[in-house]
Amino acid sequence: MKSYGDLAVFYYCLQHTELALKYVNHALYLLYLTCGSSHPNTAATYVNVAMMEEGLGTFMRLLSTAATYHAIAIALPLMEAYSLSVQHEQTTLQILQAKLGPEDLRTQEYVVRIESD
Repeated sequence: MKSYGDLAVFYYCLQHTELALKYVNHALYLLYLTCGSSHPNTAATYVNVAMMEEGLGTFMRLLSTAATYHAIAIALPLMEAYSLSVQHEQTTLQILQAKLGPEDLRTQEYVVRIESD
């Protein structure tokens, strides 16, 4: 996972964003399988994905904000701030629904992810 993440950053620095996204998404998939969606490393990787996709111009600043809310939501249970975490997850979902729409696969995947947690 770390090697895929490192390759993603390397290619991103070389401005090969599409290749960087390939590697960071693979790292994210492995993190999700092994560590789950609540692990801080998974949250950090989501932020990297948003940053890289923003570099491609497919995500606007608002979606980066959604990734940040999600990362915070994942970290809050570690401080036993469960209700605040749920609020951050709801804000993330609202941003995705407003920006991408409820029918977008990324929005639907997020709904599935938070319902399984």
